[in-house]
Amino acid sequence: MDVQKMTDNEVYQLGLEAPAGKLDGAGISRFLFSLGLCLLTFIHLGAGYLYAQLQTELGQSLFDKADETSETEPAELTVNAYFSNTFNNHIELGLSVDPYTSSLAGQDDPQLSGLINRFGLNMSGDLPVVDKLRFKLQYTPQVENYTGAEGKLSEFNAFSNTLSTELGFQPVASLPPLVASYQVQRLLRTSNVYNDLAQQFGFRFGRVLEYNFRLHRFDDEETRREDFLLVGSNTHNGTARLQVGILKQMLGKLEYGLEHSSYETNLNNLILGVTGLEDNERRNDLRHLSSAKLIQVGTEHLMFQEEVNLFLNRSNVDFFNFLSTEVAASAFYRIETGRWLRLRLSRVWIDFQGRQILNEIGIITEDAPNRSDRQIGANVQLNWEFNPYLTLNADYQVTQNRTNEMDPFLDFLNYTHTIATVTLRGTY
Repeated sequence: MDVQKMTDNEVYQLGLEAPAGKLDGAGISRFLFSLGLCLLTFIHLGAGYLYAQLQTELGQSLFDKADETSETEPAELTVNAYFSNTFNNHIELGLSVDPYTSSLAGQDDPQLSGLINRFGLNMSGDLPVVDKLRFKLQYTPQVENYTGAEGKLSEFNAFSNTLSTELGFQPVASLPPLVASYQVQRLLRTSNVYNDLAQQFGFRFGRVLEYNFRLHRFDDEETRREDFLLVGSNTHNGTARLQVGILKQMLGKLEYGLEHSSYETNLNNLILGVTGLEDNERRNDLRHLSSAKLIQVGTEHLMFQEEVNLFLNRSNVDFFNFLSTEVAASAFYRIETGRWLRLRLSRVWIDFQGRQILNEIGIITEDAPNRSDRQIGANVQLNWEFNPYLTLNADYQVTQNRTNEMDPFLDFLNYTHTIATVTLRGTY
């Protein structure tokens, strides 16, 4: 479809609210290009979830090594209940924050703020089957309640069920176990356009080698979505990790992952026009993820970590090609067992290879540079165990994003994102 031929009515039918005033052909072209650019800009932030998986190593796990369960130990059952309250001033859920395109955002404030309350249970069992063979089962139901200005966020209220199973075999005690895993998650929101099912099959050799295959499908696979993130996908991911001791007080960690994702084809005409995809053409991405970390033990209670994380995305559509580079430094202070404090500072460079920027009057010149974003971030986390049965965790994150986009229409991409969460967890 030729994006320039879209009418105001077609824009309205896509569920997108145009700026006040009539748009002529050139105005529609500029508006739709900018809209698509804004809407799809945040697709790369899915990388943030992958980085978050890497960052889970940076907290308590560095101090408290997981217990190695013997095959002779009896079956164990653990039940955790948790309640969390989160303030988020930049809630995305896959939506553009452009106030002119999101029916949720306010015209005078593009950032979508709200409170998210979560309550869940985590029930896990560890069962020895036969000698050297163990079976683990975990079930986690969770309720989410969103509160925003004028009740705009209530459609995201959700209930999710997650079931995870693992079968581990460790023939040699001195080597990591071989583990096969399966996880299924069902998500139901008040707005059923978000209802989806995600399944993941995995194999790993300790933490040295790992492979996962993920299937993600939305209930409605026929609607031509306004948002690319509401489209199903198949993802293969392989990861290799290496850990090296340096002297007595230092530890080096290297990690490399290769991931391939293939997306469904139920895309609307706006996304097809902006990205250059043909109707019924699949987007296929190949991602390289690498991480290098250096950990130093300062004292019995103090630890430092420096890291570099790279995320390179290569797609069959130039629009989705980008490179993200992150450098970060962390400090960990353990007050005592179960009580610790963490501080992390980061700097991120995101460079897009297939998106030239608009100038001040909304035109792409022949020598226009590519879009690039710069982010600085800080994260403070406190974990306080009152007793073996009750723990409090407080987490505060702030990220400032600055883009080289010059068009005033895209000024909302210069934002400050704040997330503050307090979680109370009970173990039984």
